[in-house]
Amino acid sequence: MIVAGRSGGEGVRIVLEVEEAMLLSELADQVDSVLLLGEADDPALGRLLPNAYPDDAPAGREFARYTRDSLVDGKRQAAQRVRDATAVDDGDDGVVQIELDQSEAWGWLTFLTDLRLILAERVGIIEEGDEAADETRDDYLRAAYEWAGFVQGSMLEVLDPTDS
Repeated sequence: MIVAGRSGGEGVRIVLEVEEAMLLSELADQVDSVLLLGEADDPALGRLLPNAYPDDAPAGREFARYTRDSLVDGKRQAAQRVRDATAVDDGDDGVVQIELDQSEAWGWLTFLTDLRLILAERVGIIEEGDEAADETRDDYLRAAYEWAGFVQGSMLEVLDPTDS
């Protein structure tokens, strides 16, 4: 995977191997499934859509009533844009090149954050570097979590470079 700035400095260019693109598309499907089919008591869904008023149940329900549908729609749209961009064609020659403008790139970052929240919950990561999670982790999910973090970090470096 390669992440670089687009010519003109407005956005991101991502080059993925076909397998990486297929993985990202599959992970976008899984994020969408959690949002669409997730049970109310699913901790991963709770991380994506936390209760704004944990100490006031009626206020929390009222807040969710007015905000939940639009939040879920936005997150599902972000996942769909990732699926659309990572669609693999027969003529891809082993790589998929994706050009994202600033707005599209920030949408991808939203998706990657959602993905990492779900994976962190599934792996048992409460805080980065949590030792207990390391002992009981699912290696595939942990690898996906770390890879998504690498993609996210690479995109952020391109979108918001610092002079450090």
